[in-house]
Amino acid sequence: MELTPGTDHSREDILFCLCHAASVGEWFGGSSDMGVHVIQSTGEPSEKAPLKGHQSYVTGVATAAGKLWSVGYDRLLNEWDLSTHQLVSSRKAHDKWIRNIQASPDGSMLATVGDDMIARLWQARTGNLIHSLQGHAPETPQGFSTMLYACAFSPDSKLLASADRIGEILVWDTGTGERVHRLKAPIMYTWDQVQRLRSIGGIRSLRFSPDGSTLAVGGMGHVKNVDGLGGNARIEWFDVESGQKTGEFESDTHKGLVEDMRYLPDGSHLLAAGGGGKGFLIAIDTATQKAVTEPEAPMHIHRFHFVPESNQLLAVGHRKTMTWTYGNTPAS
Repeated sequence: MELTPGTDHSREDILFCLCHAASVGEWFGGSSDMGVHVIQSTGEPSEKAPLKGHQSYVTGVATAAGKLWSVGYDRLLNEWDLSTHQLVSSRKAHDKWIRNIQASPDGSMLATVGDDMIARLWQARTGNLIHSLQGHAPETPQGFSTMLYACAFSPDSKLLASADRIGEILVWDTGTGERVHRLKAPIMYTWDQVQRLRSIGGIRSLRFSPDGSTLAVGGMGHVKNVDGLGGNARIEWFDVESGQKTGEFESDTHKGLVEDMRYLPDGSHLLAAGGGGKGFLIAIDTATQKAVTEPEAPMHIHRFHFVPESNQLLAVGHRKTMTWTYGNTPAS
């Protein structure tokens, strides 16, 4: 599998998230400047004005039920009209920073996760709360504040996985709100009890395989200096039915956090992106759990998405956007 970098475009802000609204053919990215920006599929900025309705970093965007939804460090869940870009509603969704929002594949639900250590499920049509899913530890084992970074739906929308700073993943039944599994990836959490009394790391990305049988968990390995993202980019796989760990990958080439992952539709490869001091994009053969290519990126990548009806992907991150071309059919 080949990954070829395309053009990149400089920005003054940092884009933390990305989604595609197929109904209007537009891309949206959440920014450090508190706006939701329209982005072209080439990565170039749009002439359209950003959507303003947050008072802090916009950390997640998603489309569901014909609407655009966004979340941020201001604890708000905002609903937008896709055709007019007008703010329709805004509600306080969590008591602390919201880190992520995901739409279910069937389009009926939204999931949000925040530093109050709660995952919440919402009706995409009405915005009403379905479940508050509580089970993540409120503090690290050393008694410090922790964070809830990532969430992902299974392909059939029946399961939601959520993951936190100390390397724990909880898998929930979206119908009942009951916990199905508690999984652990402790290597992705580093505690320095000697020099800094500080922790770093955590699980930053989750992705179910296309057949729903496997959950990929992304972060980084052990860090020697907790003042930087010096751990090797790392992925672990778990069997969804049994909850057992089935494999792991740790890059010999790139250091930093695996911020986002996506499978090709046949499940043959997993693409992973992120960064530390530098950015990266990694293609992994899922049969061997080994990297087939690991090109460097010109920025720390926070999110990427496949461009519909194209052999390209669009990546956004630290002060840049860029496109990549590859040889396989993109996932939806």
